[in-house]
Amino acid sequence: MERNVYVILAVVGATLLLLQVVLQVFGLYGDADVDTGHEGTGVDGHGNTFFGFLSFKALSSFSGIFGLTGLVMLGQSGSRHVRLAVAAGAGLLGVLLVGWMMRGLSKLTASGTVNLENAVGKTASVYLRIPGERSGAGKVTVEIQGRTMEISAITDGGAIATGARVKVNELVGEDTLKVAAL
Repeated sequence: MERNVYVILAVVGATLLLLQVVLQVFGLYGDADVDTGHEGTGVDGHGNTFFGFLSFKALSSFSGIFGLTGLVMLGQSGSRHVRLAVAAGAGLLGVLLVGWMMRGLSKLTASGTVNLENAVGKTASVYLRIPGERSGAGKVTVEIQGRTMEISAITDGGAIATGARVKVNELVGEDTLKVAAL
């Protein structure tokens, strides 16, 4: 009887945990179990850290590791209470380990949003002539966050010809750079 309980817990827990991890890696499983609500505080949205650990992933990992450890302990000499204590300890350790791994997986996401502020201080190439004295906008190509982008540009100085190298001095508005000839 005891063996059957360990086997059922091990199979169900390990299968559910593996399924959740695979689905999360491929972006098909929600991140509700790893969302802390308040970035960097370790507190969930309801103000209780305990419930951050009490998730479906945590219960699955506890079940699987508890069952596997219990099965291993069946072959060892000792009382039922010792087996239960060791299996429970291993299950709790597994919950902590799985929680740490899931938080690591959740940090692997990237928004892909380009922040034009990152262009300030960089060298760019004039793509379309930039009229002088802020009388109009031209275009420059600049590398930002590993991407080459074409962005509107103005200058306070004289006109800058196509192909000239410029330095980006500041972001003006949401999508225009102020540049100066090099």
